[in-house]
Amino acid sequence: MNRGISFRWRLPIIKTSAAILAIVAAISLVQHLHAVSHRYDQFDFSVFYGWWTDYSSGGNPWTDLRGPMLGCNYTPFFIAIFSPLARLDQKTAFWIWQAAQILCMVIGVLLLARGNASPLGTAPTIIVLSLAMLSSPFMAAVAWSQIAPMLLALLSAAWYCARRQQPAAAGLWLALAALLKLYPAAVAGYFLFGRRWRALGWTICFFALGVLLTNPAHWIELGTEGLPIAYRITGHHGLSVLSFVRRSAAHLAGTRADAEPLFVVWGFTALIDLLLLAIAAAATITSRGCADDLAFGLWVALAVLMSPLAWRQDFLLLLPASLFGLIAAWQGFQSCEPARNIALIAGSAMLAASVAAELIKALPGPGFTMLLALYLGAALIFWSQIRAELRGAEPETAPDRPV
Repeated sequence: MNRGISFRWRLPIIKTSAAILAIVAAISLVQHLHAVSHRYDQFDFSVFYGWWTDYSSGGNPWTDLRGPMLGCNYTPFFIAIFSPLARLDQKTAFWIWQAAQILCMVIGVLLLARGNASPLGTAPTIIVLSLAMLSSPFMAAVAWSQIAPMLLALLSAAWYCARRQQPAAAGLWLALAALLKLYPAAVAGYFLFGRRWRALGWTICFFALGVLLTNPAHWIELGTEGLPIAYRITGHHGLSVLSFVRRSAAHLAGTRADAEPLFVVWGFTALIDLLLLAIAAAATITSRGCADDLAFGLWVALAVLMSPLAWRQDFLLLLPASLFGLIAAWQGFQSCEPARNIALIAGSAMLAASVAAELIKALPGPGFTMLLALYLGAALIFWSQIRAELRGAEPETAPDRPV
């Protein structure tokens, strides 16, 4: 009787909380859009618009060393697909760009919330969407006109279609994400180690087609001219493994961040990347049931860690690992005695601290340590869930009987 009363009270509280959060998120978004309305002619959108204009007029952004970046470090597909925006005036293009990113944010959250093994209801989905829009990474993506929300939507769509046995669609969405920013290609490991061969094959085919349609010569120029720009920047501002190793090596060697020992940097970066990749690969190979959702989250987080550049707004891509990790932790605490599961407690604490850092703007901005902590926390939760499933699958042995 008491349990029924508690349940009836809980539903209105959840719905009321969802409504309040949605209103707060909407008001906050409107205020933030008003605050950044002047940034249509500022970094980064002004740089994008300049590249699109140059490309539309027959120029070559990768070899024309103009603008604040002295070249282009984005993919030819990114430049070609969005170059029609250069036909509009810069302010109109800016607002279309912002509307597209907000729409992608909504789509990404809906796909994750409704497509996982334990689909969220309407009220919890609204709560997740509201918190995501209130987070500092999303606000940073809006302020700097970055495509992290679009990448989140594309990667979520790839996972959603793969779960529903639609390999061609899954490959298309993942290929589009990789064509736009390259580093999402690491998420193909989710298909590879999950033995989703058809989805992996379609991803490779669509990616190759995108390269062919946007002039392979431009992709070579990206590698020779654009990626060195990214490498130069990552030594100062990036949050990925490469950036962390570069700064650490420069500090230990007593040099500037752009004069660190190159062999040491690439050696340690490759070593750390391989260790993190081994964690995601092992998780995907052993995943079963709802743990498959968390395995996908690990690969997306790994893609950010392995990216040449990872900025504050890229923490939006940690939403799958955060959401699926917290759901798995909640289920884990309900199905086992948490006092005996150190991995579940440690993983939940690391995940909760990482999520709090993204939501509470008064805290210092998330850095490499927080990014790594979220990845390892999700991995610990995954490991505890797999162990619980394996224990539950063990057949009970009959007690010995005297002959």
